Amino acid sequence: MRYKSFLLCVAFSYLFAFSQVVNAASIVQQDDDILLSFDNQSSLNVIIQKSTGKFGTYETIGQTYLSSFIDNNISGNPYSYYYKILTPDYEVLCTLSLETELFGPNVYIYSPSDDMSQVGKEINTIHDEMQYSQFGTNRYAFYFKPGNYADAGTLKIAYYMHFGGLGKTPYEVGLSNIIPPAPLLDNNGTCTFWRSLENFSVLSEPESTKEDYFWWGVSQAAPIRRVYSERKTIFDYYGGQASGGFAADCYFDDAAGSYSQQQWYTRNSYIEKGSSGINKGGWNNAYQGVEFGSSVYMPNHSDNWEINKNSFGNVSRVETTPIIREKPFLFIGDDGRYKVFKPALRENSIGTSYSQEDMGNGEILDLLNDFYIAKPGVTASTLNIQLSAGKHLFFTPGIYELEEPIYITKENAIILGTGYATLITAESNNTAAIVASDVNGITIASLLFDTYYHTKYLLQIGPDGSDADHSSNPSLLADLFFRVGGVKTTNVNADVALEINSSNVIGDHFWIWRADHGNGVGWTKNTSKNGLIVNGDNVTLYGLFNEHFQEYQTLWNGEYGKVYFYQSETPYDPTSQSIYMSHEGTKNGYASYKVSDLVEHHYACMMGIYDVFIRTGSATIAIDNAIEIPRTKDVKIHHACNVGLSSRGGINYIVNESVKSTYGTTGAKRFYILDYCETGIDENIALNNAEISIYPNPVVDVLNIRSKNNKNINKISILDFNGKVLKSQDYSESIDMSAFESGLYFISIETEGGSGIAKIIKQ
Repeated sequence: MRYKSFLLCVAFSYLFAFSQVVNAASIVQQDDDILLSFDNQSSLNVIIQKSTGKFGTYETIGQTYLSSFIDNNISGNPYSYYYKILTPDYEVLCTLSLETELFGPNVYIYSPSDDMSQVGKEINTIHDEMQYSQFGTNRYAFYFKPGNYADAGTLKIAYYMHFGGLGKTPYEVGLSNIIPPAPLLDNNGTCTFWRSLENFSVLSEPESTKEDYFWWGVSQAAPIRRVYSERKTIFDYYGGQASGGFAADCYFDDAAGSYSQQQWYTRNSYIEKGSSGINKGGWNNAYQGVEFGSSVYMPNHSDNWEINKNSFGNVSRVETTPIIREKPFLFIGDDGRYKVFKPALRENSIGTSYSQEDMGNGEILDLLNDFYIAKPGVTASTLNIQLSAGKHLFFTPGIYELEEPIYITKENAIILGTGYATLITAESNNTAAIVASDVNGITIASLLFDTYYHTKYLLQIGPDGSDADHSSNPSLLADLFFRVGGVKTTNVNADVALEINSSNVIGDHFWIWRADHGNGVGWTKNTSKNGLIVNGDNVTLYGLFNEHFQEYQTLWNGEYGKVYFYQSETPYDPTSQSIYMSHEGTKNGYASYKVSDLVEHHYACMMGIYDVFIRTGSATIAIDNAIEIPRTKDVKIHHACNVGLSSRGGINYIVNESVKSTYGTTGAKRFYILDYCETGIDENIALNNAEISIYPNPVVDVLNIRSKNNKNINKISILDFNGKVLKSQDYSESIDMSAFESGLYFISIETEGGSGIAKIIKQ
């Protein structure tokens, strides 16, 4: 087998009592050989040892007085070999491997030949260093070559840590168990962000006591993808609470559910036992494209908001996923080389994209040939040169300060990160971290975008005015997380975190976050108007988490948009109502989810929007509407709820002055609607040439009804949002509505020539 020559250098400096020095070590793959080079200044008879894993058994393969050594006994994957250079007294001078040099020091790759106790110790030691480092700078990825790692024990995962299997399917890598210990007291996982799992199995053996379950108690920006779990999976941590998460393309061979999650979204997965034995807490539990085992009691896993008093009255289910492409991932191919798998597009899909025997449909790319592997310190200019030359980008863990935007101009370009690689705009770059042209089929995945200074955008997809049709090859944005504030003590600003101008874009899991805690947090400190603006048509988003922005958190201007699952909190910190007004100062606050008035087609479902006005000083803050949509029959909302978490103030209505919400309530009370769309009929009804006027609207007490010819009107009825008749009477010029609660109602008017309906608002 012949391999492309590869050279990267790393410096190691070691001083010993005899002044022997080995530094500037390097490793080179030359055809079928591996060349080790080192600075043997004292001409020591250094010992060369070799293993097939980082913590494997090392065997001596030679000695040399020279500054180099050639290993010509290579078989299989050359990236499996690790070398130690030792003094004659067996002191380790340095350790070399091709894969360490390839990926950098913060990517840890394990082999089934490794000492499992050392694997578990290393990972858990790093966890202990990172558990409370919520806004730290270290980043890590841990990869496992195909094999069984059960003897490594339970592995702990903290901030900015990624676990990934390197097999073609999750069944090729087995781990005993994984837990994300909560950084807050009492196992509170509401700040358990920025960690991820991908492409391996969680085995049922060996079992322990407390950790028999697979506890995955996380919050936002903590995806679990392409994982096969033999254990019962619980999205909490030992009875603590958690704050929302995302699972996709997983196979749960037992039950999977939550005791306390505020919200949870599961897409294109299989759950053998449903949530059996797990009392589902929370406000918004959603399934989409999920298969269930034959014994599952489906009423508990289907739309049931209409029975809210029931313990399972918080579940939404969408049978299929209309269009999706799973996130690309790293694996080792049959030829021993590192590859990236780009899954194929699926339409109207159910269940996982793979089977036990098949990794699924898609494209396989060679990492070394097709990608530029980026490490911290690389310039944006270098990255743009690589992209222009036709390379994809693979970001290793670390923080990348970009002096100019990364420009994506070629179709089908892939920008893929691992270990929460973080992109920030330099002080000189106030445009964006990434700017994509309006081209086909780009992929941007597994990146954290952070704000250190001022920028207009963090990510922009397509320039203003993009109008190309990409329906045959849509772009994918997956596991992208945006942060404004929390890290720096100085003021930071991003006008808009994410703007999507291109059409036919698929978004699969975003957390867009104006920080509510951390450093430099306050109404005038970490300023940002909008989390997400969508101007493109036919944009479909799954698992959209968007919180705390100072104007519309989500502003949707494009046609035929679809959102499946939405989680949002109000900003914590407006200091007065007067600075937090929309519609040119005529409405209190800003809707979290705003569909522009000119949009004619839109659909959103499984929505949870919560008021959290807890840092407003003495001010009482209101938002008139959690959701605002235009008055047209083809803009529809299915399952939307509000929960009041403020000590005062809150949300007046869920949507368009309809259904009273959290304002003036205490405690975490949940208010919801099942379905909503406007009729598109004006308050003035024209029937059979009889002009009918309804006023005043909004109405406080008496609603007046007038026509040119009173005999044309036979009957008047008042209906609630769900079409239930609340009051009916023969025609008179007025109807008393003083006893009705505030909210949206409909008035039905029957005439000799037909009937009509109009919206009325009771104040």
